[in-house]
Amino acid sequence: MKLTVITEEDGKVVAVQQGHASEARKADEYAVIAAGEGQTLHEVDVPDVTESLGAEDLLRSVAAHLAG
Repeated sequence: MKLTVITEEDGKVVAVQQGHASEARKADEYAVIAAGEGQTLHEVDVPDVTESLGAEDLLRSVAAHLAG
């Protein structure tokens, strides 16, 4: 699943949104998450993430993917 992820400087995942923010169609109404000061935005494809995952499992899967 394509995800936009925001992490803190220490790598902690603080926000996840389905889809890549950079791919939002500008002609449509849309909202995307954005990184603040000291944060990093990542656009990733995490194959083991599905819409049926709970919040804790989603954050754990995304963090593991980013850790490589």
